[in-house]
Amino acid sequence: MQEEITRVLQQHPLGLLFDIDGTLSPIAPTPDEARLYPGAAELLYAAQKYAHVGIVTGRAVIAGKRLVNVEGLTYVGTHGLEWYEGNQAGQDAVELIPQALPYVAPGKVVLDIAERELADLPGIIVERKNVGGTIHYRLTSDPEQARTRILATLEAPVRQAQMKIGEGKYAIEILAPLTVNKGLALRRFVEQFKLHGIIFAGDDRTDLDAILEVRQLRQEGFVAHAIVVQHPDTLSALLTHADTLVQGVEGMVQRLKEMVHQLAEMNS
Repeated sequence: MQEEITRVLQQHPLGLLFDIDGTLSPIAPTPDEARLYPGAAELLYAAQKYAHVGIVTGRAVIAGKRLVNVEGLTYVGTHGLEWYEGNQAGQDAVELIPQALPYVAPGKVVLDIAERELADLPGIIVERKNVGGTIHYRLTSDPEQARTRILATLEAPVRQAQMKIGEGKYAIEILAPLTVNKGLALRRFVEQFKLHGIIFAGDDRTDLDAILEVRQLRQEGFVAHAIVVQHPDTLSALLTHADTLVQGVEGMVQRLKEMVHQLAEMNS
């Protein structure tokens, strides 16, 4: 697999695209407690010398940018609904795709209901985004029971708001009913920068679309590689479709370090 990674790293222009939570940041009890693994930010900054570096996350784009805190990157939030280009400044630079605008208000309505109807459920965290949001239940005493209640509570309001429900690790997502995912975001990233090669890394259910897009790009003759960060509860489909497996966030950051070192050697 190292030979395949080397082949991608030899391409110009090159892209490196990363998920955050569970990939570059250990999973934390709450979204606000998450921190990048030590050294990851410095490696992302260094990689920009050799590649277009991007972050694609289910978090709102500003929340993702705040967590990573590396200038110059392309930040893609809410699975592709929001984009922030590193060469622009300020929150006004966030681009919300036009198709998502009609779902801003309905998403707020559903999140209002979630906050009100689930207020008596200890451990629930409602994370608001520009469009919809995420209900986290990792900290509840009985996560499976909490999941069942969240879904039962929100099924009708989501349908009435013409939104849709998605799921991540211990998280229920309230989404716009658009064909937007990390796979489409990856393809836009490739096309936007006219890349000749790309490496993607992720760990969760929502990263599967990007990993499958890597496979599709390869079938089209593009040089691409997918890294999956393995955890004890990693979805089997991710393991099946991975080109490379690394063990945990520590393993991913070590692999990133190796890639940056290799790029430096290639370009010295």
